[in-house]
Amino acid sequence: MSNARNQGRRVLVTGGAGGIGAAAVRRLANEGAAVAVLDLDEAAAKTLADDITAAGATAVAVAADVSDPDSIGPAVDEAAAALGGLDGIVTCAGIAKSALVHEMSVEDWNAVVGINLTGSFLSVRAALPHMLEAQRSSVVTIGSVASLISANTNTCGYDASKSGVLGLTRSIAVGYADRGVRANTLCPGVVDTPLARKARESGGVTSSALAQTPLQRRAEVDEMAAVIAFLISDESSYMTGSTVTADGGLTAQ
Repeated sequence: MSNARNQGRRVLVTGGAGGIGAAAVRRLANEGAAVAVLDLDEAAAKTLADDITAAGATAVAVAADVSDPDSIGPAVDEAAAALGGLDGIVTCAGIAKSALVHEMSVEDWNAVVGINLTGSFLSVRAALPHMLEAQRSSVVTIGSVASLISANTNTCGYDASKSGVLGLTRSIAVGYADRGVRANTLCPGVVDTPLARKARESGGVTSSALAQTPLQRRAEVDEMAAVIAFLISDESSYMTGSTVTADGGLTAQ
């Protein structure tokens, strides 16, 4: 359903070329936002941005590694310049690697934490100077049910990084509330994304969580995009520092 509740918003979506990120880009554009698609896969980001532009909306593509400050900083500045500023950011870039604590390499740990947690920090840090120039702005970070519970036994790096996203977001919410910036976290359950499929095939993050989900199905990416668009919009204007679960009832048990 199309509406204009995000009309005039200028939103950067990291990990925006696939999965939840791409669905969020499409939903926000459909609601009137100008969107920057930021992804490590430059070609995929450009393809999506071109599709949105061809449909009559505004989108630009920028390439960056969210875990690298020398990459993400200039990319965010480029996106802000192209859109004429930023009113919002959605941090969808993420990875998962499956291992028990004693089996996980330091390299894999650093990779997961670097993208999921440090990447969220670096992305928001780079976006905030632009967002502080806006009258009102919104940060939406992507956590997980793993931010709240350990639904699997072999995802220590993922669980730790996603738990950290909650703390980061709450700090942003409290620290910037008096400057017009809201920050909230969406914690999805089992969503049908390429990352989740890969984890499932390797016995990772979604292998047992689905069996524990009362709704007994995987979420579609568009269902997550709907929540993200709400959190970006003024319809959530009294929400900041909130954790919103969309997990099919998994954490209600």
